[in-house]
Amino acid sequence: MSRLTAAAAIVALCAAALVAPAAAAPDVEDHCVVRVVDQLDSGELVVSEPDCYSTFDAAMAAEGVDAWGEGASARVESAAATFTIGTHYDGAGFTGSSMSVVGSNCAGGWVNVASNWNNRISSTLNGCPRIRHYSGYSLTGSFESTLSPGGNLGPLNNQTSSLQYLT
Repeated sequence: MSRLTAAAAIVALCAAALVAPAAAAPDVEDHCVVRVVDQLDSGELVVSEPDCYSTFDAAMAAEGVDAWGEGASARVESAAATFTIGTHYDGAGFTGSSMSVVGSNCAGGWVNVASNWNNRISSTLNGCPRIRHYSGYSLTGSFESTLSPGGNLGPLNNQTSSLQYLT
């Protein structure tokens, strides 16, 4: 190989290395909200179909939620008012997509997570003082609690199948 050909090959390799890789498609976040519409004798909460939005703030505004986050239940002025009893994220530190449960009390009601959220929750922002994350459906298996204001899951990171909302 001639020196000129070798030099051209080296220049071509260097130029290729400097070209930025194609940008990956951004992850699309969904921020979904379900509302408690009833409670069974077992304590299981009956929830609405989810409504999903591109941002958390848009979800709360569109759903007309009175309060969310730390101390939300204390800020609600009437028993009929609703607040976010818990927001569950698929990323640590309250990041990524979210699923919020809107209700009016923290009296121990519980939900089985939807199939698209099973074994997906990494962090929870509490509206209720205590939220228990269970590894099995219908409050079975091991559990881990997050206390207000919430936080990252440890042993049950990406292993939650049901949730209970408590004082």
